[in-house]
Amino acid sequence: MTTQATALQPGSPPRPILNAFVQPRGLLGRIGGVIMARSLAQQQEIADLLTDPGADLCELGCGPGAMGAMLAHRHPQLRLQLIDPSPVMRTQAAHRCQAWQHDGRVHISDGTADQILLPDESCDTVLAVNSVAMWPNLGAGLAEIQRVLRPDGHVVLSWHSGNAPSSTQRRLALPDVALDALTDALHTSFYNVERRDLLHSIAWQAQRRS
Repeated sequence: MTTQATALQPGSPPRPILNAFVQPRGLLGRIGGVIMARSLAQQQEIADLLTDPGADLCELGCGPGAMGAMLAHRHPQLRLQLIDPSPVMRTQAAHRCQAWQHDGRVHISDGTADQILLPDESCDTVLAVNSVAMWPNLGAGLAEIQRVLRPDGHVVLSWHSGNAPSSTQRRLALPDVALDALTDALHTSFYNVERRDLLHSIAWQAQRRS
C-alpha cells in the first residue's frame, strides 16, 4: 500500500472558505454547517448507492450529520460512527442525530481520515462525502480506511461534479488529473473499483481485499 503524501487539491483555500467548510469554526463554521445540511439531493444520490451497508458504517467528515441521519432512518439495523475534526460540526451532528445517539446507534467522535480512532476491521462500510479532496495525504487516508474495514468491506468516496446543476458545485469540481489520481490510488489497494458519474457528484466504490 502506498502512502504517497499527495493531496488532490493542493494549497490553502481563502480563510472564509477554510473556516466555513474545510475546517469549520466559529460563526462561519456554523453557517457552513447549515449550508451543507441543505444539500439533500446530493446526499440522497450517495445514500442510494448504499443498498447494503452492513452492520457498521463509518462516515469520515460527517459535517452537520445530514447523511448520518438519512442513513440511520433508512437502515434501522445500522450502527454509525460519525467522525469529524470540527467541534462545530460534531455539535450540529449531535443535535441532528440526537434520537439515534440515545438508542446507541449513532456515535460521534473526533478524528481525521488518516487518524480514525476505531479498531482494526470494525466497519463494513466507510463513507466520505465531499471531504476526500481536503485530505492532506491521500495515501495515508486510504491506508486507514483499509485498516478499519472488514475483509471485502466497502468504501464509498464522492466529490462535487463538474456537470452538477449547481454553479457552486461546478466551481468546486476537481480537474481530470485529480480524479484520475484518486481512481489510480484506489486500484492500488482495493478491488472492484468503480467510478460513477452522478448528477451532483462523482463517486467511487471499491472493496477491501480479503
